[in-house]
Amino acid sequence: MCALGARATEWNVIQQQGRNYVSFENVAEFYRFPAYSHANRTISLRGDRHGLRAQAGTSEMYINGVRFFTHFPLLERADEHLISAVDIGKIVEPVLRPSRIANARKVETVVLDPGHGGTDQGTANAWGSEKAFALDVAMTAREQLLQTGFKVEMTRKDDTGLSLEERVAFANRYQNAVFISIHFNSASGGAGVESYALAPEGIVSTASPGEHHAPADDSQPDQGNVQDLQNIALTAAVHASVLSRLTPYDRGVRHARFKVLRNIHLPAVLLEAGFLSDPVEGRRIATAHYRQQLGMAIAQGVQSYNAAVNYRAQNDTFAVVRKNLPPHSASITAPLHSEEPVVAAAPEEPSVSIHGGE
Repeated sequence: MCALGARATEWNVIQQQGRNYVSFENVAEFYRFPAYSHANRTISLRGDRHGLRAQAGTSEMYINGVRFFTHFPLLERADEHLISAVDIGKIVEPVLRPSRIANARKVETVVLDPGHGGTDQGTANAWGSEKAFALDVAMTAREQLLQTGFKVEMTRKDDTGLSLEERVAFANRYQNAVFISIHFNSASGGAGVESYALAPEGIVSTASPGEHHAPADDSQPDQGNVQDLQNIALTAAVHASVLSRLTPYDRGVRHARFKVLRNIHLPAVLLEAGFLSDPVEGRRIATAHYRQQLGMAIAQGVQSYNAAVNYRAQNDTFAVVRKNLPPHSASITAPLHSEEPVVAAAPEEPSVSIHGGE
């Protein structure tokens, strides 16, 4: 283990497998994690209120106790453990410092999208259908969001069938808004909650291809990629809130090209809120209490996101971290070899971390 000082930190880029990587020690220095350790292939970065755990040779990590699937594998080189620059820019940076996301606007309207409807019931079990459960959850989230001052629009308020294109067109009418699509899962042996942000340009999806998803090898840019950083911050906030309130198995924050995420102009998340096919989880989802708690968690996630990207001092309502930013001369979200001059951030500027709890 090593304690890291407060000296100015720059990125030391390492070429591996044709991509830019940086070491986790470099990450710890840049984000001022006071404690960095590694044993065997396990890496740990720890601070007073936030932390990062990872294991070389895998494609996942935990930030503030929440599981994330990385875009590229975590590598080991000699005594160094590496993470891709893409994963720093597209996951770590917006999750640890959402207040620095450019063009992230204060949320005024929340567009809730209960999946399926009409003749499309989605998946189902002995106690009910996905379309009915998703609508019930959305109605609870709507009530909670209205009580906290948000405007709320719903793609459907009853058992109405809508195409994916209609859902996207409806959401795109609104400005200063976010989009949350609510679904439930079904698979043999599956259990837990997973949340999806749109996969960035050039990144392969972690979801199975299907009628509601782009081809597996499609990694071309979509309109929704304009707000990649807002997408992952919103997804992390909603996912963390669900984990905190309901304590399900964490299947992670993932990236995919679901059609409702591809051409949307708003920060967006698709939540798979549990498996109706699992005998224990399916029975739990069928209870009104569980669905009410899930709706409340979604509403809290939106509040957390809004507070995080629009950081306000003296706000104790949400899980935030206030500390000095590390001095540096280049933003991690800028090209790592950019020759354009970048003005260093003021050292007293606060940062905000979306926190899911350990």
